[in-house]
Order: sequence, then structure tokens, then C-alpha cells
Amino acid sequence: MTTVHEQVADPTRVPSEVCDAIRAAESIALVGHVTPDADALASMGSLWLALPELGKRPHLVLPEGSVSRQLQYLVEYAGLQACTQAELEACDLIVGLDTAKQRRLNMDDRDALVARISVLNIDHHATNPGYGKWNWIVGHSSSTSELVYAVIKALGCQVTPTIATLLYAGVHTDTQGFALSNTGANSLLVGHDLALAGANIVEVCERMHRSQSRGEFDLLGVIYRNTHVGADGRLAWSTADYGEITGAGCVAADIDDQVEIPRSIEGVAVAILFSEGDRGTIRMNFRGERGVSVLELAQQFGGGGHHAAAGAKIEGTMESVTAQVLPAAEQFVAALDRD
Repeated sequence: MTTVHEQVADPTRVPSEVCDAIRAAESIALVGHVTPDADALASMGSLWLALPELGKRPHLVLPEGSVSRQLQYLVEYAGLQACTQAELEACDLIVGLDTAKQRRLNMDDRDALVARISVLNIDHHATNPGYGKWNWIVGHSSSTSELVYAVIKALGCQVTPTIATLLYAGVHTDTQGFALSNTGANSLLVGHDLALAGANIVEVCERMHRSQSRGEFDLLGVIYRNTHVGADGRLAWSTADYGEITGAGCVAADIDDQVEIPRSIEGVAVAILFSEGDRGTIRMNFRGERGVSVLELAQQFGGGGHHAAAGAKIEGTMESVTAQVLPAAEQFVAALDRD
């Protein structure tokens, strides 16, 4: 199966090879990306709950410490349980979910396992090269959860209230509450269907938006204080180094949505969050507003992702990385058409 082209793929029409690969397997490893977000967790967890209905033995690959405090709610709510390394190694299919590159699969002995076990790759990242034996990649889909909902339906599995809640969390967070440019007719329809299936929308929204720890709240203060805006007002960025993150009682897994702070400034077209969750490694979250694609900018630094939301990592100090990236970002913004 070849990768489905992102501009013509229908997120509601699951290729037969996807369902055939799942039906042919007995023991299935469900793997997301390093530092899984709500979309990755929801995609993994919903299949983990659904596949036993087909007589399958799904195994959730979730290394200890990889889930943020806030997203532990989803793990506990759905009763998700991580598999052992022995269970992983005994699988006859790996389903990679919401993971744009093979090296980002969140499992030990990744390359050796991928060389031995067939991979089904389901994703919505436009830069996914199709590293699986089977690849269903829909770059214009709002989320991988939207695609997994279609897979569960195509397999004939029941969408229980718990599955609906997980998938709603994935779609809701990747669209920022159906507010970003990746929100489309199908994502709204999926949200509607999940609500009818019993998704606990109120609790998802409370947990995702109104349940910060004191440390997470303090970290927001750091991001606000460190936010800067470029001379022409269209580039904004903020930083949080290792000492600031750990000083707030947070870890690398807690860094992601804080990029919304510089992004929220009126007139900003490109926002960047530089964070040092792991000492000596600077992660960059890029966001584009009003149709601006930041994917090319992220790719300049070895990153990838979506057109409106991308990321990259560089080894170095905060000072050396910002000195390298900000001039390129300023040049990128200067070349944008003005509204």
C-alpha cells in the first residue's frame, strides 16, 4: 500500500489494507510518538479498548514517565495499562499512531522491532514519509483520532462512551476546541458523533483547560515574562530553559501548549516556543496564524509536522539555538505577504 496523498485522501474512507492488516494480526502493539499528546494517547487507547471485540490481543506501548501530569487523566479514565517489553516483542503487528517519523516511535529497541515486525502507519502529519508496510496518512485531517474513529467504525467495533471520550479529547485538543484552521466539516461531524456516543465533553474540557497544577501555572508566568515580539509585530517567541522548567516543578512532558501564549498576541503570524525540557536539548514549537505555514521553517532545522503546527529539536544552549533560529524566523516572516 502506498501513502495516500494528503490533498485527495478521504478521512472517512478507510483503505481496505488498513482493516485487512489489523484483522490478519493476533497480537498488536499500539505505539504513539515520544511525549504523547492527547491525540496520540486517544488513538492508542481507543484501539486498545476496541480491538478485543475482534478477538485481538492489543498491547499499549507506553514507557514509564512519558505521559504528562495533565494527560494522566486519560490513562486513568480509560484504565489504560502499558505492556511489558516481552509482550511487545511477541507482537505480529505494530500500529504506529500520530507519529510522523519512525525514529519518533515511543518504544525501546525501536529499529530492531520495526525491522522484524510489520508496521501499519496511521497519521495526519503532512511530513510523514510512509515508513510502514501499510500507510494511511491524511495530512489535512484534524487529528489522528479522527482517522482512528473511522478505522474503529470500519472494523465494526462498538464506540463505547469511554472510547468516545478518548477520541473526543484527541480531536478537541488538536483543533484547540474546534478553533484552528485544521477544523473542517468532518472533524465537526466526528465531534457530533462522539457526543452522541456518550463522550464526556464537560470533563474533557475541564481537564484539558481548567486543571493546571501550581507548577504548570507558575510555568505559564515564566512563558509570559519571557515573551518577545519582533520589530514588525508578526513574529513572537518565548523561552523556558531547564532551570526555569524544573524550578516550576515541571518536566519535558509538560511542555507543549504554552506556545499559545506568544501566538495569542494580535498581529502575530508566526510564534515559537523554545524549551529545554531535557538539559542541552532545545525543543522548538512553531505555530502559524491566518493560513501561514511554518512547516518549511521547521524543516530548516531538521523538524517537521503540520503546515500550521510544527516542531524541531537542536542540541545546544538556549542562547546558541535562539541565535541560530531567530534570524531565520525573522527572514521567513519578512518574506510573508502582508494582509
